[in-house]
Amino acid sequence: MLKRKMLLLCLACGIAAGCDRTGDAATENAAVTGNDAAAQKAAQASGTIGDALAGSADHSAFLQALQSTGLIETLKGAGPYTVFAPTNAAFDALPADVRSGLNAPERRERLVSLLSFHIVPGTVTAADLGRAVDHGEGGRAEIATVTGDNLSVSREGDALVVRDAAGGQARITAADQIRSNGVIHSIDAVLMPGN
Repeated sequence: MLKRKMLLLCLACGIAAGCDRTGDAATENAAVTGNDAAAQKAAQASGTIGDALAGSADHSAFLQALQSTGLIETLKGAGPYTVFAPTNAAFDALPADVRSGLNAPERRERLVSLLSFHIVPGTVTAADLGRAVDHGEGGRAEIATVTGDNLSVSREGDALVVRDAAGGQARITAADQIRSNGVIHSIDAVLMPGN
């Protein structure tokens, strides 16, 4: 539990790269990635993930939550990161009591955990996810988030679907928004960590 709290603190302070668990997740995700073309595109992209989210009218609820925890500064940092960014409609679909509780000061740690569950170390494109699913056991691939928890990715028709540990799922609605420090995939639901 202490290690998890330290990870969340490191991430919130924008020094996630120095945390052991984040490094472990990046190593685990290396098997999913390996897309040099995506890395080259990211190097050429202007603006960071944080900048892109700040300029997106469709992610204002996610942005507000990131700003309230300080995680937006991390997403303006060096990275690289892959962010599964819930749209405003995804936040609107949450039950009212859950939405109102997200910004309660006594639930800050829980909010940091929830937001961090949407962040994966490294640049993982939709093509990377698709290849991992195609080669994964049972048509699924596991990808480690910066919290150390895994997301499960599979296909439903042509869509890539990301699942949390509780069985919640989100479709990737807009993939491969390449930025200088990683990539954003817009999703249509908020994923919930297992804890």
